[in-house]
Amino acid sequence: MAWSRKPERIVKSKVNWKKRNQVNRLHLVMIFLMIAICISAAAGVGLALIQIYDPFSEPEVSSSAPSAVSSEQEEELPVYDNSFNLVLANSTDPLPDSFLVQITDFHGVSVDKRIVPALEKMLEDAAKDGITLTVVSGYRSSEEQDAEFERRVEELMANGYTRVRAEASVQNSFGRGGCNESQTGMTVGFTTEEENFASSEASRWLTKNSILYGFVLRFPQGSEDVTGRDYDPTQYRYVGTQNAEKMRQLSMCLEEYAEYLQEQQK
Repeated sequence: MAWSRKPERIVKSKVNWKKRNQVNRLHLVMIFLMIAICISAAAGVGLALIQIYDPFSEPEVSSSAPSAVSSEQEEELPVYDNSFNLVLANSTDPLPDSFLVQITDFHGVSVDKRIVPALEKMLEDAAKDGITLTVVSGYRSSEEQDAEFERRVEELMANGYTRVRAEASVQNSFGRGGCNESQTGMTVGFTTEEENFASSEASRWLTKNSILYGFVLRFPQGSEDVTGRDYDPTQYRYVGTQNAEKMRQLSMCLEEYAEYLQEQQK
């Protein structure tokens, strides 16, 4: 009689199950780590693409134009006190009789010689950036100012203006002798080959970089009630590098800044 053999029952040890569970858990951990790494990488790429293609992101500043006044640049340019830097000449604050202009010729235009080093440096650096700045106006004596003032008034009267209206109009755009920036020799007017100076490359360069050389826009837009003059994108006034930088930080025109300093001294 043949004996039938019962099939052997394989008993898995607890040790083998524990090892298998540990391996499975390790696999799960590795999978989760890989998923996390992939998500992080994708997020990084997405942020980079947003930064590249975002139309509202700030444009990069050219390395050729520093964003703040460097100590080396300050050493290169002469430094004057504020009795010179911040002298006012407008309809309510006529140029003081004690102010003495030191006239010199700068490429065919009369300016105060004390602003020449900064002005020359600014034009040189603009040229390096491919920008041509041409100075077309500077110092004008009180007598010359009054003569030009009267000529403009008569021109408007010939076109139907009353004298009162004509004088008010010319005062807003030009000013009388002794009450005008031109008598300081510290304000220069620029021109460019482009038809509209306000939207020109030269104007954008000056807006960004003029403070590095101590110049500010003398008659900014929105300050007409304070300056007493119409907005003029071509007129830049020397005030010194530290004052220019502070005026930009405070978003002040020259009249506002001079008053601000007086208040600070009280």
